[in-house]
Amino acid sequence: MEYYLPRILTTKQQIKQAPSHLPIFVNGIELFQNIQVQTIEFCNLKCDFCPNHYIIYDRIDDKKNGIPYNKMSIYDYTRIVKNLAQLNYNGRFSPYLMNEPLIDKKRIVELISIARQHLPNSFIQIDSNGTGMTEKLLGEMIEAGLNRIQLDDYFDDENAMKMVKIIEAYVNTSTFFGIVSSNYNVTQAKRGEKNKHTHYGPNTYWNRGGLVNVNPDIPVPQKDCGYPSEQMYVKWNGEAILCCCDWEYKVIHGNVLDSSIEEVWTSDSYEHYRKTLKKGRRDLLRMCRKCNKGGCTSEEDRGLNNE
Repeated sequence: MEYYLPRILTTKQQIKQAPSHLPIFVNGIELFQNIQVQTIEFCNLKCDFCPNHYIIYDRIDDKKNGIPYNKMSIYDYTRIVKNLAQLNYNGRFSPYLMNEPLIDKKRIVELISIARQHLPNSFIQIDSNGTGMTEKLLGEMIEAGLNRIQLDDYFDDENAMKMVKIIEAYVNTSTFFGIVSSNYNVTQAKRGEKNKHTHYGPNTYWNRGGLVNVNPDIPVPQKDCGYPSEQMYVKWNGEAILCCCDWEYKVIHGNVLDSSIEEVWTSDSYEHYRKTLKKGRRDLLRMCRKCNKGGCTSEEDRGLNNE
């Protein structure tokens, strides 16, 4: 078995993580620390460790047939941001979820600006594969209020260094930090090859709730997962899904546009997942019962050789 640990390429800046937030409680339940909001339902890559490698083709076919990508309207997005402001939210805010945020290039600066306007104390972060990144666009996003970007490169050293060069142009911007993470042990999968690839990588790569065949040697651990307690995930139509692994939208906790963020967050559905996971019973929960996230804590634990 052969796999490669990802390399982190950074500028000379000191890494700036999201600052600690002040806890907020709603009906006795602590509010999430991070929220991801899907502004557009599309990613342009087909990485074999990610469920998008089989979902992407239907969305490309729709586009060819004149059906546009699903998008969250600016109106609905602003409603969500204002709801967070009413809750005095000060945690991390990310205008992306299971997508490539720069596919929404025409609106991304406006989206960041809206979030910064209403959430002045939040840490705004996006992750991107960097295929749509330019120095000009990054500068505009930083000016709008972006605090951090991670560019995940899945191609080669030359491409990774182009990304580093773009980030280095803003090395002296005190409110911003950029990072390039490179891992080239990735196959761009072809149509119809759903789950045929066995992807081996570091122990931190997992099978996305059983949707992909990633590190199958790592067992499903019967222990807690912090996602439903610490993060909220909102798709383009306002539905709050289980987590960033739920590419097929199997578990819906509610809709933050039909009610409110706080009502959905304190719903019976969310509480059922939290309490069951706290008991270490993934086997009782949809998707969680197949998810091997956290199945081992190190390569030494894993007991495999990196050859």
